[in-house]
Amino acid sequence: MSLEFREIDSADARTRLADQDTFFLYYSTYLGGYTRDRLLMSVPIDDHIVHRGDGVFDNAVCFDGKYYLLDQHIERFFFSAKAIGIIPPYTEDHLKRLLIKLGLESGRKNFIARFFISRGHGSMSVYPHEAVAPNLYVLIGKFSPAPERYFKSGMVAATSPTPMRPPVTPQVKSVDYLSNAMMELAVRGSGADSAIAVDASGNITEGSNKNVAIVGRDGVLRVPPADKILRGTTLTRALEMAADLRKKKIISDVKIENIAISEAYNAAEIIFFSTSFFAAPVVQYDGRMIGNGKPGKVWRAFHDLFERDIKTNKKLLTPLR
Repeated sequence: MSLEFREIDSADARTRLADQDTFFLYYSTYLGGYTRDRLLMSVPIDDHIVHRGDGVFDNAVCFDGKYYLLDQHIERFFFSAKAIGIIPPYTEDHLKRLLIKLGLESGRKNFIARFFISRGHGSMSVYPHEAVAPNLYVLIGKFSPAPERYFKSGMVAATSPTPMRPPVTPQVKSVDYLSNAMMELAVRGSGADSAIAVDASGNITEGSNKNVAIVGRDGVLRVPPADKILRGTTLTRALEMAADLRKKKIISDVKIENIAISEAYNAAEIIFFSTSFFAAPVVQYDGRMIGNGKPGKVWRAFHDLFERDIKTNKKLLTPLR
C-alpha cells in the first residue's frame, strides 16, 4: 500500500469523514462553541491531551431523553481533573447544564456524551505550566449497546499478561489508556470477549474498561479494594443495590477484599460492571467454566435492577429540559 500524497479540499474531506461519523454534535472551548461538522471539530496537535496523554475524561449515557447517573459522572470527572492539577474554569453545575443543552441541541433522546478536559494547548513539551489553559471537549454520539449474546449466553474472559499500569491514583480516569489497550491486544485471538488484569500478588483487579466482581459459592459478592481499581459509577451503584439483594437472600454478604485468581476460577459467578452495559455475566474465564457455564441469578438480579433504575429512579435521572 502506497502513501497518498495529494492536497485535499474541505468538500472532499467532509464527504470522506461523513461516512465514518457516529457523532451528532461536537463542543470545544478551544473553538468557542459547538458544531455538527466533524471537520470543524479539531483538537490542536500541541494540546497536551494529544502528545502527552495529559487529561481526563468521563462518559454519561442518555436513555429516552434522560441522563443516567450524570451527577456521579460529573463528580468523578472533576475529582480526576483536580487530582492531576487541572482546575476547570467552570463549576460542576455549569458542565451539567452544558451537557443538557448539548443533548437537547442534538435532537436525540438516546446517546452517549463523552467529555474530556485537557491540560491545554500551547507547547509540545512535557511541562504542564507551558499549556495556555485547560480545554473542554464534548462529543454527543451514537450509543452502541453490547451484543445481545453477552446477556443470553454470557461473556468469555481471559487474564491479560499485560499488567495494569499504576496511575497517579487508581481513581483518576485518565485518557492514558495505553495499558488498557495492550491488555485487549494481548488476549486477542484467544476467543475472549475481554481481558482481566491481575496484580503481582495474583489477585484480579479490573477489566480494560470495566469492573469485575465475583460471587463465591458461599453467596458472598466480592469486589477488589479501591486502592487497586478505578471504581466505576456503575459498580458504585451496584454496591448500593446489593443491600436489596441481601434482603432478598440472593447474596449473603458483600466484601471489599483481594480476590485471588484461584477464587475467581472457582466462583459461582463473575460479573462485569460498565457504563456501556451496566452488568454482564462472565461464564468462562481462562478456559474454565464459571458456575454452571450460564448467566447466574445474581447477575440476573443486578440486570433487572439496572433496567428498572434507568427507567424509574428519578433521583438518578437527569431529563433533557
